[in-house]
Amino acid sequence: MKIYTGKGDFGETYNLNGKRFTKDSAVINFLGTLDELNSYLGLVKAMLSNDDAWQFAWKTACSFIFKIQKNLMKLMSHVSDIKNEKYFFNDTDVIIIEKEIDRLLENIPKSHELIIPGKNIIEAQIQITRAVARRAERLFFAVKNEQSPQSASAALCPQAGAYLNRLSDYLFVLSQQESLINVNFINQITGL
Repeated sequence: MKIYTGKGDFGETYNLNGKRFTKDSAVINFLGTLDELNSYLGLVKAMLSNDDAWQFAWKTACSFIFKIQKNLMKLMSHVSDIKNEKYFFNDTDVIIIEKEIDRLLENIPKSHELIIPGKNIIEAQIQITRAVARRAERLFFAVKNEQSPQSASAALCPQAGAYLNRLSDYLFVLSQQESLINVNFINQITGL
């Protein structure tokens, strides 16, 4: 089987149901951004799993990110086949992220300072991933708003928008945890 077909050479592609889209449509941009987001999450997961100094702290994060990646694949399938209910998100998917955000926030001191990414490489990469999650959220609503009222029975699952919103919140909190762990580690090494 060849990896290339040549069918997309003229700016069109198809979803799982065979519906044709131009490659610059909101749907295809959204799917591409979800793919990009999933790749960035993979990079964050790889960076965290290679952080030997704090491996015990990152094992949970890597496992959680893997579950998020699986959910993003489910969301991509949902966008390509919006009538198939097995790809729908539910309130539990959103609640799981909220609980993880709350768990992480327990160990992060409250701050009202402006957060400027770049305290370390992993924190900066998590912030990039968070920004891509925000773009995915915006594109989700662009696709949702393009749907006609007549297609309400075949509309994007609203919980998916909430999930993307919480995902960017989770990544923000994760970046702050990484920042805090890194500072504490440096302080331990230097004795400060």
